[in-house]
Amino acid sequence: GSGAILAKLAYLGGSNALSVMTARTLAALVWLLVLLRLSGTRLTLPAPLRKRALALGCLMCVNTFGLYNAIEHMPAPLAMLNFYIYPMIVTLVEVLSGRESLQPRKAFALVLAFSGLMLALNTGSLRPTAAGIASATIGALAFTAILVLSARLFPPGDSRPRTAHMMASAALVFVAASLGSGSFTLPHGTLGMVGFVGVCISFPLSVTGLFMSVGRIGAGQVALYMNVEPLTVIGLSALVLGQTLSGLQSTGAAMVLAALLLMQWPARPLRKAA
Repeated sequence: GSGAILAKLAYLGGSNALSVMTARTLAALVWLLVLLRLSGTRLTLPAPLRKRALALGCLMCVNTFGLYNAIEHMPAPLAMLNFYIYPMIVTLVEVLSGRESLQPRKAFALVLAFSGLMLALNTGSLRPTAAGIASATIGALAFTAILVLSARLFPPGDSRPRTAHMMASAALVFVAASLGSGSFTLPHGTLGMVGFVGVCISFPLSVTGLFMSVGRIGAGQVALYMNVEPLTVIGLSALVLGQTLSGLQSTGAAMVLAALLLMQWPARPLRKAA
């Protein structure tokens, strides 16, 4: 959650989404390589798993750039709320694939979440942009694919080697895009650099935890716990950036978060499931 706020500080200092993505992905790759070396874990993967991990790394480029480009073009709370349609899409994918049934509770949650999102995006002084909405939606679709495929394409076990492969292919894409466009830009000023460096610290930690969790408890449980992220972004946006949701927007955000919890809450106790 803090990564969205730190990125916004970097943007305010003159940087851009592609520059932040390139730097933080390279930082995550270095972090994972060091982590694997210190723990004595082998980096190599069987050829089929290696190809899958490299392909998911390219998909991660779409996910991360979509979200952070949205944050660059509209207020961070609105970008994050828009991005958080991905749990709804995950639910629909599971229903359409026959892995889950569309229970009344989930159907109600889908309607509630959509209504809350429309209320948050169309009221108040913080206004979204068409580019921001499109970018966040594309990022959400890509993240849905990553969560679903990560849980289905890889066996249980240490996720760090495959995450390192994902970071390698993502870093290659971002570096090539930065060099090809000539748009890599460092921010100016202390706050801008704090944001830029901060993203390069927060992202390696978060992405490592994310894929370790997907491998151990599954995509559905991870999506449930990650509902703390938009709350973090909304709170930090008010404290750090002065971006405060209006009363109606706060109501819409509460509707979205309530729907996400209702949709994802498991039938069995979390402690027993874990």
